[in-house]
Amino acid sequence: MITKIKEIKEYRIFSDFNWPKDLPDFNRYNLIYGWNGSGKTTLSSIFKDVEDKNVNINGSFELELDNKILINSKNLNSQELLKVKVFNREFIDLNVYKSDTM
Repeated sequence: MITKIKEIKEYRIFSDFNWPKDLPDFNRYNLIYGWNGSGKTTLSSIFKDVEDKNVNINGSFELELDNKILINSKNLNSQELLKVKVFNREFIDLNVYKSDTM
C-alpha cells in the first residue's frame, strides 16, 4: 500500500514537494479534494503513471510503501509489487461517457 508521496520534483504543478511531517499517511481508501489548480489531477497522474509503469515522464516522484519500501518515477517498470487503479476524470470520460456512434 502507498503510505505517502515522499517527494515530487518538477512534475506539472509541483516544483518541490516533500511530504510534511504533520500530514497523515495514506490509508486504504483516500479522498483527495481541493481548489481548482491545487494539484488533484497531477496526483491522479502520478498514480496513473504507477498503474501504467510509465517511466517516460518529465520530473520525478518518490513513493513510500508500507512505511519502508521506496519506488520512484524512474524504476516503475522494474516494480512488480504495487497494484494501483486510477478512477479519475480521464477514466470516466473514456469509459463512462464514451458513445459508440456509427
